[in-house]
Amino acid sequence: MGGLKDRMKITSMTTLAASMSIAGIPPFNGFFSKLIIIVAAVLSKNYLFAFLAVIASILTLSSFLKVERYAFFGELKESLKEVKEAPFLMCSSMVVLAIICLVVGLAFPYFISIFIDPAVKVLTEGLAYGTAVLGK
Repeated sequence: MGGLKDRMKITSMTTLAASMSIAGIPPFNGFFSKLIIIVAAVLSKNYLFAFLAVIASILTLSSFLKVERYAFFGELKESLKEVKEAPFLMCSSMVVLAIICLVVGLAFPYFISIFIDPAVKVLTEGLAYGTAVLGK
């Protein structure tokens, strides 16, 4: 494969966005999930797990960038000259998902006070969790 970037512009850009999100690169949404895991491991003094999470992110990024490089960059092979972009519905869904990955990543700090802080409060208050769930 290779060289499909010019033939499949939308697919190459949305795949790159998905790769960055999965690898935990800011400002995509995957960054905050990886950051929370790493910070939790450090705060609980599980430095080995924090280190392994960072290594896993680096390995994930390198493997996805390798896929990007071999599929979309380089010289277009003769056998792939007739390749076309995906149909409109598929392209539009890929674009929507890429935008969601970016918007959620950018808006995540604002969601902390709305969703995460109340959940942390309920979970850290012990018996209050049972009361909140059971309504008693």
